[in-house]
Amino acid sequence: MGSWESTRGDAGGTDPIGGSLGSRVAVVTGASRGIGAAIARALGREGAFIVGAARTRADLEVALAGLPAALAVPTDVSDPQAVRTLFEAAAQVRGRVDIVVNAAGVLRRAPVEQTTLADWRESLEVNLTAVFLCSRAAVRQMLGQREAPGGVRGHIVQIVSGAGVHGWEGSSAYAASKFGVMGFTETLREEVRGRGIKVTEILPGMVDTDMTAQPEFSGRAKLAPEDVARAVLAAVTASPAAVLQRVDVRHLAPR
Repeated sequence: MGSWESTRGDAGGTDPIGGSLGSRVAVVTGASRGIGAAIARALGREGAFIVGAARTRADLEVALAGLPAALAVPTDVSDPQAVRTLFEAAAQVRGRVDIVVNAAGVLRRAPVEQTTLADWRESLEVNLTAVFLCSRAAVRQMLGQREAPGGVRGHIVQIVSGAGVHGWEGSSAYAASKFGVMGFTETLREEVRGRGIKVTEILPGMVDTDMTAQPEFSGRAKLAPEDVARAVLAAVTASPAAVLQRVDVRHLAPR
């Protein structure tokens, strides 16, 4: 079970922070580094109260430093009890959760015959089961809260991957987990779209993070984490009647 504390601002406050997302509460998993940290900072700069989740408190606090208002919530997002604690903490901020971004992930690279069962299980737990747990908690919270202007109760954003629609040599566990996220998310969208909850899939190409720092990727054109964060910001600031269902983000260069 994760403990939590405020890193900036007043966790019990009710006044809007300002910006295009002022007064909204956003839960971001994987918020201690890479894509998740960039998303947390982008939403926070637009006024959202950020509830950042990752396993290590120290890394979370560094990533969230400087934001107007944030909570660091050390969380193993594959643990159902830890996820419950995360959403309880988020709901206490302003009595609602407006945005949930599932950005936590792991990449284990190996040919199929060399992929260990431990790596396979970890990939499914972190990349797929955690998305289910956090999305389920988000839906339960959002269905119980009043609609915002325009009839929206909340917005769930899944950070998937191009590997969720195309197989990727040497990454069977990763691709299988991301294909699973795609199927789960498209089903989720159909279940909640008539009940005031938006669901968006962001499919980035290769992004310059710790996961892609291997020598084999040194010659590849890579997006910056901030490129993905801008796509998330576009999705969550769309008009209440519009849903960006699937957003592919690719580098301009061929590779």
